[in-house]
Amino acid sequence: MAFRGAAIVLVVSLLAAFLGYLVRFLLARNLSVEEFGLFYAVFSFLGLLGIFKSLGLDRSLVKFIPEFMHKGNNNLIKSSIIYVSIVQLITNSIVIVLVYLFSSYLGVHYFHNPRADIVLKLMAIAFFIDSFTFTLKFAFQGFQKMMLFAGIDLVRMVLILSIAFIGFKLNYKLLSPIIAYIFVPFILIFAFTPILTKKVFPKFFKSKFISNRAIFRKILKYSIFVIATDAGTLILGYTDTIVLTYFSGLVNVALYNVALPTAKLLTFFPKAVMGVLAPLSAELWAKREKILLRDGMDLLYKYSIMIILPLVFVMFSFSGLLLNVFFGKDYILASNSLKILSVGMIFAALFGINSSFFSGIGKPQINSKVVYTAAIFNLAGNLILIPIIGIVGAAITTTIGYFIMMYMGLAEIRKFIDIILPIKIWIKTSLIGLIFIFTIWYLKKIIFLNVWLETAIVLAISGIVYITLLFLLKVIDINEVKELHKRVVK
Repeated sequence: MAFRGAAIVLVVSLLAAFLGYLVRFLLARNLSVEEFGLFYAVFSFLGLLGIFKSLGLDRSLVKFIPEFMHKGNNNLIKSSIIYVSIVQLITNSIVIVLVYLFSSYLGVHYFHNPRADIVLKLMAIAFFIDSFTFTLKFAFQGFQKMMLFAGIDLVRMVLILSIAFIGFKLNYKLLSPIIAYIFVPFILIFAFTPILTKKVFPKFFKSKFISNRAIFRKILKYSIFVIATDAGTLILGYTDTIVLTYFSGLVNVALYNVALPTAKLLTFFPKAVMGVLAPLSAELWAKREKILLRDGMDLLYKYSIMIILPLVFVMFSFSGLLLNVFFGKDYILASNSLKILSVGMIFAALFGINSSFFSGIGKPQINSKVVYTAAIFNLAGNLILIPIIGIVGAAITTTIGYFIMMYMGLAEIRKFIDIILPIKIWIKTSLIGLIFIFTIWYLKKIIFLNVWLETAIVLAISGIVYITLLFLLKVIDINEVKELHKRVVK
């Protein structure tokens, strides 16, 4: 049941992430390149300020609600939720006041666009309100209502996509996504708060709020660890756009913000694996089944590369076509960055597997160390390369950053299980991948049809060649495939 629940939550989360990609698609198709860049430059700037929005207190509910439930103390559950909400109100108020005070200056000297002033002020309101939806989200996780935990993000993206679409139809232009991001948190709060207080925690109103400094200090102490971990993730996630905004301008921000999310589509499969691996590794580690755990990791390393490699080569080969189809001809300039980033997703996929392993065995601090190392490198690399070569520099830095994360993860994992990396299999798979991409290149040279028909034929033939060679060179064993199928079905 636990695996089934984790799988359902994973599917909902991936669907929400895909809808987030569709939001970018909608915005790119309805805004000018500079407007698109302005929106995501402001989004990234405010996202980085998210380090200070909740001080990690919202995530602390995931730990303390189950703890207080175990003690049967409903008063402490209610008090912890209210404590978090009060602190968020204070910290968010400080952040939004500072944003309003410096918005004009930032618009001219950082964003280099006078329209950034009003966009920054309006989006600050959206981020202010949205922080309280995260209190609801992590409260649901604390109560182990995982469908509500994942569902709130899915509803969020459906509403944002719908409202922005209506806004564009009414010709509101740049105001369309801004209005969506402001109104959606209100809708979520009004919709999900009654679910929390009446269905999930029906004793909320009957319970008392206790002003207990010891409990507050306990929550605050834990949240310091959380914010330390989150800060590295936020810096890693937003550094590229932050530095691009200042040194390269909003057009390059726009180009990069279609290239990176498109490349990250390649990580959907590893994320699916991660959703199952974390609880599975936790169970096997608890049972001291290190050999089974090692064998499982071996298979994941093998098949992850086998699956993601041809997808990377397809994205590499058709980068210009993909960007033109999804975002329009103005974004084809991001194709070189997309090619570089697609290679980086191979390293990201392997780190994702390692990250889930560390989380599963109760060693999240290793992930924190890896993320912080990559974040520091990303910041330094971006400051050096972006002023020289723009978005290509950002793509190179991100790709090397993922390689560092992969390398550190592989080095750390050997401290826990005696794993032997399938280097020979990876080399064979890479050679087959090169034949795969050569087949694509050759077929594109000799076939001249409608672009969609040509693409379908080229990918079909190349795919058959790739799979056939995997069997011929004994990268895949038919008995192993049958055994895997039995395990999955079971």
